Amino acid sequence: MHYSRLNNKTFLVRLEKGETVNASVKRFCESNKVSNAYFFGLGSIENPILAHYRVDNRAYKEKPMQGIYEITSLIGTVGMFEGSPLPHSHITVSDDEMRAFGGHLVETVVSATVELVLKDLESAKTKKHSDEIGLKLFELDERM
Repeated sequence: MHYSRLNNKTFLVRLEKGETVNASVKRFCESNKVSNAYFFGLGSIENPILAHYRVDNRAYKEKPMQGIYEITSLIGTVGMFEGSPLPHSHITVSDDEMRAFGGHLVETVVSATVELVLKDLESAKTKKHSDEIGLKLFELDERM
């Protein structure tokens, strides 16, 4: 992984072939003391595992995919969970026939490169598991 700090809060990050996306974002945040962030990116990956969450049964249905895919959109957030940064990312990818697939990104391996812009939100909001919904949700201060 290579990166440049563009300003106090924003980083340009380049992942290399063989790195895993979510694990690399987590490692980057740990190394740079980033607790909350959002990120977006593009690139080329292989063998992604995507998922779709069903609130009625509180479970993800995973779909492992074989092959090399282009990332047409990668977006995510980072929150603190049990003392460490937890990336939560969604992705849309296309195959060599230009068919698109999308969902929650469980994990994937970089096949060529992935370029990310990561914005440090300079906060330390935590996530807590919601028994009602079955997901890890940000604990927020205010309600409307």
